[in-house]
Formats: sequence, C-alpha cells, structure tokens
Amino acid sequence: MSTESLLKTAQQLLTAWTLETRAPEWNRIDIVLRPDDLPGAAAALAGARWGYLAAITGLDNGPESGVIEALYHFCSGAAIVTLRISLPRQQPRLPSVCQSIPSATLYERELMEMFGVDIVDTPNRQRLFLPDDWQEGVYPLRKDYRPQPLPVEERRVIRPIPENSQPDRFTVPIGPQHPALKEPGHFDFSVDGEVITGASVRLGYVHRGIEKACEERSWVQCQYLIERICGICSHSHAYAYCLGVERLAGVEAPPRAQAIRELVAGLERIHSHLLWVGVSAHEAGFDTLFMYSWRDRETVMDLLETFTGNRVNYSVNVLGGVKYDVTLDIADKIRRGINFLEERTHHYLDVVTKDAAFLQRTRGIGVITPAEVERLGLIGPTARASGVVRDIRVEAPYGSYRSFPVSSVRESAGDLEAKFIVRINELFVTYKAIQTIMDNLPEGELTARFPRKIPAGETISRVEAPRGELFYFIKSNGSDKPERVRVRTPSINNFTSVVSLVVGHQLADVPLILAGIDPCFSCNDR
Repeated sequence: MSTESLLKTAQQLLTAWTLETRAPEWNRIDIVLRPDDLPGAAAALAGARWGYLAAITGLDNGPESGVIEALYHFCSGAAIVTLRISLPRQQPRLPSVCQSIPSATLYERELMEMFGVDIVDTPNRQRLFLPDDWQEGVYPLRKDYRPQPLPVEERRVIRPIPENSQPDRFTVPIGPQHPALKEPGHFDFSVDGEVITGASVRLGYVHRGIEKACEERSWVQCQYLIERICGICSHSHAYAYCLGVERLAGVEAPPRAQAIRELVAGLERIHSHLLWVGVSAHEAGFDTLFMYSWRDRETVMDLLETFTGNRVNYSVNVLGGVKYDVTLDIADKIRRGINFLEERTHHYLDVVTKDAAFLQRTRGIGVITPAEVERLGLIGPTARASGVVRDIRVEAPYGSYRSFPVSSVRESAGDLEAKFIVRINELFVTYKAIQTIMDNLPEGELTARFPRKIPAGETISRVEAPRGELFYFIKSNGSDKPERVRVRTPSINNFTSVVSLVVGHQLADVPLILAGIDPCFSCNDR
C-alpha cells in the first residue's frame, strides 16, 4: 500500500476523534485530539493493525503559553501518524494507552518523570530514568527547569518494591553492576524456584541529559553532542540528526556524500553485529566464538580508523554532507577488508547453525511470535528474526538507499538462534552493499552550503541503526538553536520483549534473552 493510501486509511480510522488534521510533511499527518479521546484513537489504530507506536514526544511550549503537548507517533512503512494532544502546564493529565498498546508503558513513564504529565491507570508508575532521590515536582525537560542540587540532608535513596512483584515470591535483582550486563541497567525478576513470574526494568544510570543540552547549543554543536550518545552507533545518530536538520533547512547533501554516509553506516553495522556475536557467545559460555569474532572485528575498526581517523565517534557527517572522501588507497583497503570478513562470516554462520552445544542454549529459547512483535512494537533484527519486516532502509528508504538498496533478512523461528542467523546474514547483505557502493561511487562535491539559522518547523527523521529504527523528532523555532530534539533509540522498544516474554523462562536463560535484543543502555540513557 502506498504512503498516501496508508495516511488516508489512518485518517478514516480516526475520524470519530479528530478535532483537526494537519499535514506537516508529505509522509505525515497530525491528528489533534482531546485528552480523553486518546485511548479510543490509539485502540482504533492498534485494532486495525495500522503500524506500531514508534515514540511519544513531550513538548513544553514555555511557561508563557501555559501548554504542554504530548505527541504519540505511529509508523507504518514511510507513513507517520501523530496523535497530538494539548494539556495545561498546571496538572497535565492523560489516560494511559497501555491497555491496547502494551509497549507504551516505558514511554509513558518517561513522559511522567520528564514533563510531569500524570498518566492515569498506567500499569507501572515507577521512575524509569531519574534517580530515586530526584526532587518531587521538578521536571528536567520543561523549559523553565534549572539545575538545583538537592541539599545533602534531604537526599535519600528509596528502592521501591516493583509494582508487578508478588509478596510470596522471591525477587532476584540483576544490575546495575552485573557480569551479564556490560552497561548499567537494573532488572527485578520475581521467581518461583527457577521460573520467572514477573519482571521490571530501570534505566538511566548513565543518563547525560543530551536532549536538554541541545536546547542551549547551536545546530552544529548539537551534531557533535548527539554523535556521542553511543559509541557503537554514533554514525547512525549523526546520520538521523543531519537528515532531519537538512530537511528543515531545505538542503540536500550531494549524491557522493549520501553514498559515503551509507558506506560508513555499513561499516558501523558490521562492527556492531560482530561485537554482538561475541558478547552473546560469551553469555552462552562459548568463549572461542567470542574471541574469534572480536579478533575479526578489529579489521572493520581499523578500516574506520583509516578512513575517518577514529575507531569510535567517526565524525563523518556535517550538516549538508560529509567530511571525508574515499581515496583510491582507502577504497582498496576497504575492498580487501570486506573480502576477508566475508570469508570469516561463512565460518560463523556454520558455527551458530550446527554446533550442538551452542544450539542447546539458543534453539527454542526466548521465542517471539509475529503476533507478539506486532503487540509489543518490536523493531530491527529482533522483529526480523520473527519474520516481520521492520527495516527503515527497505520500508522507507532514505539518502542513498534509494540508489543502493539493500534486502531485508528474515527468519521465522523467532528464537535466539534465529536472531544469530539474521544478524550474520545481514553481514553478507552489508558486504554486498559496500562493494556495490565502492564500484559505483558517484562523482561530485562532498558538501552543500548550509544556513546558520534553520526555518521554523518540525520534522521526523528515521534511520535503521544496527539494532533497529532510530527515531528523531526535531523542532526549530527559526533561530540558530533547536527548540526540541527528541531521541528514541531502538533498545527501549525491544526492552518490552524482555520484560514481557521472560516470564515463564528459567532464570539461567535471562542473560542470553537480554543479549538477544542487543541492548544499548548508553543509547537509552542519552
């Protein structure tokens, strides 16, 4: 179905609740609703299986306006429908949509603690990102927020009992420091013997307030700040940000720059997937695969360093293009590196599909059905391992993916083995795409002229990071600084599957089930 048809269908589904319809971009419509109509409108989209809830954005229009807005973004292919609700700054309140869309719970918790919006009947009111000793009634993403340290005598840390815990069951805490977690996150698992009966998640242990920091920096300064949200997918963040700001400015990067962006995105995907193969193999007790894959990962990291000067935070992008060009020497090194990695990847695919000891830890473990993917709003390789196409490069091609398309890799089993197969086969697709780009790299400039001030407006930018869809909402007020930069990373979507689907599994399976979604806590704690 075309994007226009999808938007028309959504508009028809939402007619009963619509106060006003806006069309901010060719692939988007905003539906203005009353607060009490939100659950009905969300349920209508969910019931018709129109896309998935991709993000919830809070917008504070300032103390003088007296208004806070909540934007519920639903995506289906390239089509985006935003349910837009205006609320009073004093005691803003919204009904929960979790009854029809379970994946909304983490978004709602973030909206409550960052903007002070009271979500009625949400299943979990615990803080998600802010610490337990954060001052009540202080909301960091409101415009009038100014940091004020809490007096020492008032600081106290309270570890509340998870709302979904059961008093007659034992609770096992994992994290924020734990051998199974390479980054800090906290999980509470209620268990009956060795069987998990309930779970909850807590994030924010390395939260840096980057969204708030962007409001005080220029468009160029924000790019370098955003690139440091995550080391493994730093290019994806900069890519999404640049595409969005370029769209607001009405500037398009030259074809050669767009191709180089896709080239670096491919190298970054190889780096990320090889890293994940090693970490997951380690969690399965297969340290030989861990050491081999991380040894070979050095090849792609050396290529990135040769090309950009950095193994992490490559800083390839600039607004309007890229910094670095592909010389003949670099092109030759990339070709030789890709040929070596392709040969090694055949070995990894053979191991994860045939080694008996490895299959005991992965086959049939953590199965996610296509229906659960739809219900929980899962994305990226986690969804594709269950046979659902959630790949922005294929569903809504951007940049040079229109000229150098890639195919979507899917498996049907939905278990941990399928997640390994999907990511390893994605490496082969990426190798082919990089080779095609190297053989057909367009000639021309690397950058286009770019204004200092960006025209007022809003845009949504989506790219396919290694873990799935990376979602950026960017708003300009016409100045040299952004009004709002909202970052929704892939892992927060997929955390829902861990919390929901781990129930009924053995406690010993938790590290691998968690590793299966390839979580990035740093991305979430932006």
